Amino acid sequence: MTIQATWQPSQGNTTCHLNNGTAKWQADLDASAGGDTSYPSPHDLLDSALAACTTLTLQLYAKRKGYAIASIDVSVAHEEANGTYTLKREVKVSGELTPQILDDLLRVANRCPVHKTLSGQIAIETSIG
Repeated sequence: MTIQATWQPSQGNTTCHLNNGTAKWQADLDASAGGDTSYPSPHDLLDSALAACTTLTLQLYAKRKGYAIASIDVSVAHEEANGTYTLKREVKVSGELTPQILDDLLRVANRCPVHKTLSGQIAIETSIG
């Protein structure tokens, strides 16, 4: 799947329009750079990918295993220092869950597809035309 991002000066703002061929969304600069805070920044989108993937992965796994989960809440924040982008993820799962089930869910959270991608080596190839 390809993500397409577009912007045109005639818009009169800095908002970027994104789509994947079926869904559409928008992003903007951080507020400190003059962006519209009603849209996520690119870093918000990156962090939200990890939060969403973790939540969805745990949801599917818990359903398959029959775990009595009442809710899943995942928060992701980041810090940038000395050239390192550190994602801080907190997973809260409520329900009738034993310590063994929570350990199992933590193992699965650390194996969600976006976590595995972000933990691996990433290469970016860029062309301009």
